[in-house]
Amino acid sequence: MTLRNLLAILIIGTSFQLPGQSNGNDTTFIFKDTVDGELQTIFIDNNRESKFYDDISRFTFQQFDNDSYKISTDYFRENKLVLTKMKNVIPWTNWVTLKQYRDSFYVYYPCDFLYHFRQSINDTTFIDWTGEGPVANKITEQKKTGNQTYQIDLTGIYDKDRRLVIHIINLKKGIAVFEEITNGKNNGYYLMIAADKIKSVPIIVNYCPTQKQTELKFEMTDFKKLLITK
Repeated sequence: MTLRNLLAILIIGTSFQLPGQSNGNDTTFIFKDTVDGELQTIFIDNNRESKFYDDISRFTFQQFDNDSYKISTDYFRENKLVLTKMKNVIPWTNWVTLKQYRDSFYVYYPCDFLYHFRQSINDTTFIDWTGEGPVANKITEQKKTGNQTYQIDLTGIYDKDRRLVIHIINLKKGIAVFEEITNGKNNGYYLMIAADKIKSVPIIVNYCPTQKQTELKFEMTDFKKLLITK
């Protein structure tokens, strides 16, 4: 799955409408059934000490991640793109996808981590952590452009002319709207939350221990409304 396809999933959403909910102590069940003979449980975990938070906010290289990362950094060397250190202007450097479900915001632990997306910023590169591994992009410029609005210009193996405009809409919870622009064309918006702030919102867990199942369908977010009221 390419980075652009994964971003499209973030912007458009995934498929699968689910039935109603029942309540537990720290758990609100959205779906609990045996699908094709295999257990699938989707629930809202309201326990802020849940281990699932740690699993989705990990920014360390796992098995095979070095291979993916090397492909993107080899591109820099082959095209004589020198990484230049610069000071980060954005308050947070690690970001996790944020979802909207029934008018509330959640972080999401997917059934299949191929659909889990994170992003991080260091002093030379912007990294897209995709389901197929991390991809480095050279930062060509970053600056603050307005009240809680930041711009990062990037180039890399998949997009030669890419701009991210990051609109922080909730400073306390670390929530931002990311605006993707490639080759001068606006490709849409998606929600992110600072990784060290993810416990400010509950987590939806799609637990499928033995077989990959369908992902939860999330609502379409009214980004224009969020940006107007930020």
